[in-house]
Amino acid sequence: MDPNVISVSRRTDVPAFHSRWFYRRLDAGFAEYQNPFNGKVCQVSLEPEDVRAFVFWTRNVAPMMRNFARLEERQIPFYFLYTINGYPKTLESANPPLAQAVQAFRRLSKRIGPKRVRWRYDPIILARETGPEFHKRNFEWIADRLEGATMECIFSFMDLYGKVRRNMAAMPEGFQPEETNLTRRQALALSLANIAERRGIRLLACCEDDITEEIASAEPVGRIGKARCIDSDLIVRLSGSLRKIPRRPTRAECGCVASRDIGGYDTCPHGCIYCYANASPGVAVRRFRQCNPALPML
Repeated sequence: MDPNVISVSRRTDVPAFHSRWFYRRLDAGFAEYQNPFNGKVCQVSLEPEDVRAFVFWTRNVAPMMRNFARLEERQIPFYFLYTINGYPKTLESANPPLAQAVQAFRRLSKRIGPKRVRWRYDPIILARETGPEFHKRNFEWIADRLEGATMECIFSFMDLYGKVRRNMAAMPEGFQPEETNLTRRQALALSLANIAERRGIRLLACCEDDITEEIASAEPVGRIGKARCIDSDLIVRLSGSLRKIPRRPTRAECGCVASRDIGGYDTCPHGCIYCYANASPGVAVRRFRQCNPALPML
């Protein structure tokens, strides 16, 4: 059986809140997770010969880096998808302060290299308090401080899934999402691409093919690329193995290849109102407090 790509994790922030659990799973050589569609508990090997690569998703790598040698000594290829949005506390109440997040990002990049730390400015919320001008200023401030620490930035516009819509409905009027058209989204994306490009960062759109297709035909060609968060090309470069990884999108227009995600939903207490993985910030805090790092599944 071919080794698995292990996603750690789309469902929760393992590096920030569950690194003790993850390191215990490395020592045990396996982890368990629940299939969200049928509730079945699945087991996956984390032995070095069974893992093609780890792909980590986080907003705060600092807790994980306290014992980083435990990961590096396995000699399993890995890279990070690192979200820094810089939204007001109204939208993300418990994230690290922006300057602290940038500092941790740069420290990680210095240790493993900028090609292995991809910045996520995601999702973009267009509301009265977070309109295009907010995003241009905010994005530029972060990009200035990440220059040289990353080569790529992945973005998308917020999707109003049912639980996101419910959580956003409780927000003050200024943070209520506004209706946007393609032209407006393209204009903002191109502005962000220009900001990123001047700092040596390429902008990549996640599940936004209408933007990549339209903008790609503008000058200069290819300014915004298609994001592949679980990226076969990068994994091949890191692992040195040419074995093909099958493409397995998680939603429409997703460019990812197959992976096994070992996280648990509703276990991240960052408090992001727009989070796709939590039913609500309150539910996530309660479930996080019930997590036991000694168990094989979050």
